[in-house]
Amino acid sequence: MPRKDTATLYDLALSQGHALALYRLPGLRAVQHISGGVVRSLREGMQGFAFAPFDPAEKPYYIVDGLKATATATPVSRPKSASRTSFTELVKKIRLAIGTGQYGKIVAARAWSMARPDGFHPALFFDRLCKAYPKAFVSLTMIPGVGLWIGASPEVLAAQKGGKLITYSLAGTKAITDLKPWGDKEKEEQAIVTDFIRKKLAAIPGVKISTKGPMTREAGSLKHLLTTFSVVSGQDQLWQQVVRRLHPTPAVSGMPQSRAVKFIQAEEGFDRRFYAGYLGPVGRGGRTDLFVNLRCMEVTAKHLIFYAGCGITADSDPEMEWQESERKIAVLKSLL
Repeated sequence: MPRKDTATLYDLALSQGHALALYRLPGLRAVQHISGGVVRSLREGMQGFAFAPFDPAEKPYYIVDGLKATATATPVSRPKSASRTSFTELVKKIRLAIGTGQYGKIVAARAWSMARPDGFHPALFFDRLCKAYPKAFVSLTMIPGVGLWIGASPEVLAAQKGGKLITYSLAGTKAITDLKPWGDKEKEEQAIVTDFIRKKLAAIPGVKISTKGPMTREAGSLKHLLTTFSVVSGQDQLWQQVVRRLHPTPAVSGMPQSRAVKFIQAEEGFDRRFYAGYLGPVGRGGRTDLFVNLRCMEVTAKHLIFYAGCGITADSDPEMEWQESERKIAVLKSLL
């Protein structure tokens, strides 16, 4: 799809008050789109584009092609940019909480806001991301009254075709130029996520599970530790069971899962909204491909808001976690 076409699609949806999803699957060149109205649940057999908040208590939004657009609105407040001091203090607080024995890991996230540049066009920035990150899931999601988000995610939450589903354990981060062996902190972080996913998948009746990894996975200027899970079942809607059990995974929340989510909502200091939620096409072409909403930014009329998170364990160094969050924010910021 030529660049001018993505801009035309965006401008048309904006003028008509329609929701819009532009997306490019990893390793492919073709950009696909869905434009229309929004529902909060899909009937069996419906196709759409899922856009879910971080908070597992909130229902996803689904953009459905051709559906009549209806007004949707949620109150939105722009999060303040976290200072180095406030973020490192949060990391220290998390380490103290882990030291009580109640948590194995908690993910600390932060936002960074800047003025929206003159002439910035969301669809053209989406095109730039597609070229810069061919192995990522690149997306632009616009829902009137809810928000506009753009991202290049490296992390699959659930990919299903027929009776086979793939999901990943992706945790541990360092710069792609760092040639040292993976440290104990990163290995522990990845093991926590892997064990969690294995137990959750094993609780689904009638599935067969196999794993591969961990191995190193490159994602732009960063690399991560990755374990792949293959799940075989006769269930067409297996992805719904998997997402219900996994979201939000320890890679974006912590362990124990529900307790970590409550800690984040009480102590992080801002509403993550759709950062670390999930998104992607559902039922299109006989496939469902859902990704965790990472390496993303929110676009408002006056600001660009970047989000990043770091997995904190007992061995985390607050300053190093700040530097990691800076590298993650730079993934998108460097293309402005």
